[in-house]
Amino acid sequence: MNSRSILATLTMVTVLVGSLGISGCANTPEDKKLRGQVIGGVTGAAVGSLFGSGSGQVVMTGAGAVLGTVVGGKMAE
Repeated sequence: MNSRSILATLTMVTVLVGSLGISGCANTPEDKKLRGQVIGGVTGAAVGSLFGSGSGQVVMTGAGAVLGTVVGGKMAE
């Protein structure tokens, strides 16, 4: 197993554990949307960080976080 696949595995495990912790929050519609945005943003950043290298990787991480936040919020509505 190379270091990139180890990083990818650790990232996904972190996202899943974080998602489980957040999913136990309150059930109001605003909280549901916020929870979707947080989960989407973290997941998007984690996936985005797997692409590119150097400053390109930073850009992909940011783009993944923004896109994930928007999509997560829309899915939670």
